[in-house]
Amino acid sequence: MKLRIFTRLFIAMLLGVTVPLAVMMASVHWTFRQGFEDYLHRVELQRLEQLTGFLADQYRTAGSWDFLKHDHHRWFDLMRRGLHDRSSRPGPDAVPDALGPPPAAALADAPSFHPGPPDDPDARPPPRPRHEPPPPPDPLLLGLRLRLLDADRHPVTRPPPPPPDAPPPGPESLLPISVDGITVGWLGVRRNALLTDRMALAFVDSQSRANAMILLFALLLALLVAWILARQLIRPVRGIATGVRRLASGDYAVAVPAGGDELGDLARDFNLLGRTLQRNEEARRDWIADISHELRTPLTVLRGEIEAMQDGVRPISVEGVASLHAEVLSLGKLVDDLYELSLSDLGALDYRREPVSLAEIVVSAVETHRHRFEDKGVALTLGPMRPAVIYGDRRRLGQLLGNLLENSVRYTDPGGRCEVCLEATATTSVITIDDSAPGVSAELHERLFERLYRVEGARTREHGGAGLGLAICRNIVEAHGGRIAALASPLGGLRVRLELPRERD
Repeated sequence: MKLRIFTRLFIAMLLGVTVPLAVMMASVHWTFRQGFEDYLHRVELQRLEQLTGFLADQYRTAGSWDFLKHDHHRWFDLMRRGLHDRSSRPGPDAVPDALGPPPAAALADAPSFHPGPPDDPDARPPPRPRHEPPPPPDPLLLGLRLRLLDADRHPVTRPPPPPPDAPPPGPESLLPISVDGITVGWLGVRRNALLTDRMALAFVDSQSRANAMILLFALLLALLVAWILARQLIRPVRGIATGVRRLASGDYAVAVPAGGDELGDLARDFNLLGRTLQRNEEARRDWIADISHELRTPLTVLRGEIEAMQDGVRPISVEGVASLHAEVLSLGKLVDDLYELSLSDLGALDYRREPVSLAEIVVSAVETHRHRFEDKGVALTLGPMRPAVIYGDRRRLGQLLGNLLENSVRYTDPGGRCEVCLEATATTSVITIDDSAPGVSAELHERLFERLYRVEGARTREHGGAGLGLAICRNIVEAHGGRIAALASPLGGLRVRLELPRERD
């Protein structure tokens, strides 16, 4: 199943919130339970400290722990009586009666033991009633968790073996048993591995339910926040997707709102793309209109001349045929220029690169076009010619200079002048072609190299040409790794500057 971006964002945000939240709640629950168990154990130790006083009294009377060694029944009976007797006393030292019979055997009929001299009749314990009430239950499992150690921490008594289903015992804490400031033994208390107190269990359950309710509320809140954030994040993406569909349908004027984040940058780039496509579409339409006009003009002249000859309005003469031939040549020149431009745009013009002398190519181009300048009354001169060798195509470079000189003679007023210079640096060769008035405003310099662009703006053929020569020139220069630019000339007209890289060893 293919998931949409909105679904992926929603799931990612939801998991990014719920997983840390669940881990945090689990850690809080575990920390609370451990802390609560520690608290209960400390409370239990504090209460069992009162039992150590009773055991200290028994040790003071007997003088040692020999009377309890390996006698589980006596130890349990003594411990039960000590807890029972103190818990029945009023006052702050009362200890809860939480000890019952050990799980291994019932000690209801076990003989009571009161340490004292065996021959002292007064030291014997009073007779027990025949029907003694059953001992209280052991909800805290103290019978399984208490043991007595001597001063050297050697076991005196051990708790009875636990049942098979009992949990493993916890760590043991030792409470000192002191007589006259001397430690005579230790009361070992193992931590209760399970919460057995009803009130404690109820408290833990209430806390667990509260944590579960908090977690559920947090999950619902995370669902809502993740949905809102995913919707806000996907909104600009949907806007861009809608704009792309409109752009694909030909609506280049479409624009999407841009924010201040990365999606906003993408939206601004999309709007820039739309404007570029719109400009390209307008340029394409202008291109088609210009080409149609340029092709229609010679065809119209040819058609008019031929129809005039057919109707007998104009006799078939050498002059008429020459006029038709001139129009055919103009049309052929336009078609050739279009073909050359299309090849240069595609990078399909053939280039036969070799080391060539740029000065020879410049001088040859100037001499070839000198009669065109003389016929119009424009002086063509050569400026400084520095020797320069470049790696390029001799024929294409001659075509480049021929187009530039043809453009100069076409748009320079009679009586003006044109000067061609060649300079060389360590890395580049620079050709400059300066002509006299008329000039071109600075804001139009860059547009001179656009195809079918002419400064006069109207589609007139007064000066000839279709506005393709400079576009071809730019492609030839760029194919040689150079640059071409139009500038204001000190002679009052236009300067064309060419920079071509020198030949590399």
